[in-house]
Amino acid sequence: MKLCLLTYNLGKDFDLDELIRVCETHHYDGIEFRAGVGPHGVELSASREDRETIRKKMEDSALEIAGIGTSCRFEALDDAERQAQIDEAKAFIDLSVDIGCPRIRVFGNNFPEGADKDVVVENVGAALREIAEHAEPTGVDVNLELHGDFSWWEYTLDAVEIADHQRVGIVYNCNVSEMKYGSIGQFLEPCMPYLRHVHMHELENGFPYQLLIRWLKSIGYTGFCSVESDTPSTDAERIIQIYSLLYRSWVECA
Repeated sequence: MKLCLLTYNLGKDFDLDELIRVCETHHYDGIEFRAGVGPHGVELSASREDRETIRKKMEDSALEIAGIGTSCRFEALDDAERQAQIDEAKAFIDLSVDIGCPRIRVFGNNFPEGADKDVVVENVGAALREIAEHAEPTGVDVNLELHGDFSWWEYTLDAVEIADHQRVGIVYNCNVSEMKYGSIGQFLEPCMPYLRHVHMHELENGFPYQLLIRWLKSIGYTGFCSVESDTPSTDAERIIQIYSLLYRSWVECA
C-alpha cells in the first residue's frame, strides 16, 4: 500500500513545487490533485506547456501522481446537464494522459428530490461507461467514490456493474457515519473486486483505520490510501507529517 496527499484543505495553499517538497520530506508516495482547489496547476485550463512541466516535475521527483479528484457528478435528471459533466470528465481523462496520471475520481452523489433511484443509478452507470470507453485506449481509470447518497455501497456497486467496463472502479471513502450500520467489512467486501483507491479523513475521528489497514493488507491491496483532511489547518505541514507517521505505524503493525 502507498500513501498520498489529496490537495484538499491540507494542501490547498501549496503550489506544485511546495507540494513535492512537503510530500517528499514526510515520506509520502504520491500526490492526488484536487482540481479546482489551490495553485498546483493540475487543471483543464493548463496549456500544453504547463502539462509538460507538471509531468516533468513529477517524474523528476520521488512521487507518483496518484490521481485527479474531479467534481464531476452524474445524478442530474436533465440529459444535457449530465452530458456536460460527462464531457468534462472526458477532458480530465485527456489531462491525465498528458501529465501521466493513472486515474480520476468522479461522483454519483445525491438523488434529486422525488427521483426514481433506479433511474439515477442507471444514468450514473451509463455515464461511467461512456467515460470509460473514451478512456479505454489511454489506460486511465474512472473511479466512482462512495460519496453523498452513493456512500451506501449498493448504489455505487450497482452503477459500476451497470458500466461493466475494465476502466471503471471504486474509491472507498472512509465515512465514520457508516459505523452505525455495523462492521466496515460489509461496505468493503462487496466493493473489493472494483477497489482502486481509498480516501481517508481525520485519522483521529473515530473511524477504525487500523482495522481498515489490516483488511486492505489481507486482500493484497497495493494501491493508494489518500489523506483527505476535511478540516483546514493553519499548520498544514505539521499535520501532514503526523498523518504520515500514524499511517506508517499502523501499516507496520497490521
